[in-house]
Amino acid sequence: EIAHSKGTTKEKYERIVSLYNSQVILSHRTSQSILLQQYSTPAPIAYLMGVFCGLPNLHKTGGIAFEPSAGNGLLTIAAKPEQVYVNEIDYTRNRNLQTQGFANVSNFDATDPFSYQDAEGTYDAVLTNPPFGALDKAVDFHSFPIRVLDHLMALRALETMKNDGKAAIIIGGHTRWDELGRIEKGKNRIFFNYLYRYYRIADVIQIDGHKLYTRQGTGFPVRLILIDGRKQKP
Repeated sequence: EIAHSKGTTKEKYERIVSLYNSQVILSHRTSQSILLQQYSTPAPIAYLMGVFCGLPNLHKTGGIAFEPSAGNGLLTIAAKPEQVYVNEIDYTRNRNLQTQGFANVSNFDATDPFSYQDAEGTYDAVLTNPPFGALDKAVDFHSFPIRVLDHLMALRALETMKNDGKAAIIIGGHTRWDELGRIEKGKNRIFFNYLYRYYRIADVIQIDGHKLYTRQGTGFPVRLILIDGRKQKP
């Protein structure tokens, strides 16, 4: 309700921060949430991600946003639900999403390509905070070996974005650099090499999880990746 009330973006954001700070710390976790690494995105971050992606104006432009690992839908708070397609494989969370008035609710495996639902290049905005974790084996993603679950799910999500669309993605961990100023060799360098090859990266913001995720039941460091379209030529 705050996200769609009167006032400037800054005023709404400050009210959401105040609401978040009054939230009880989520210390109880279920076996399912532990197994699937289910953490909700803090509301202030979710709102700013939506603002970057233009969610508050989608109802004016007729645009559609997509959240491919939607959980209970918090990441979409800046949009009117009728402008958002959501996907969630967990039965209970999917059932919760079906009560919120979203334009479409699906239950596909978000580690697979979304081509089977004709979603490639479809959405004006893509927002996702996929579960963190390692893959049992590397996935060959257009010749890039992807070894991390949230990296793979982020790349699958980006395939559904229009060429001139926007995306906001949260992935786990912090980026570190070697003595030459390059991203350290390994899984992160491979992932970001792919992103910077094919997408216009507006920013990559390191977030202190101990400060901003504590009320969600974790303190894991994360990165917020902001994307402003796909490159015409890699």
